[in-house]
Amino acid sequence: MGIRAVRWLTAVYMTAFLLAVTWPGFLLFNRVTPIIFGLPFNLFCIALFIVIGMAVLFLLYRSEQRRAEEER
Repeated sequence: MGIRAVRWLTAVYMTAFLLAVTWPGFLLFNRVTPIIFGLPFNLFCIALFIVIGMAVLFLLYRSEQRRAEEER
């Protein structure tokens, strides 16, 4: 995957993350049931967005690191 694609993916995901955890996007996840891993559904969705965000940022870091090594 090219560096431009990874950067674009990161920007799209972070924008979707912002829209999903603020009003009115959060209304899609705003319910207590079902309980998943002991968390209410809305809190589980926020935690899931954060974990996926960490993975996306790690992918961006690795691709930037690989690009820097290729330039040397």
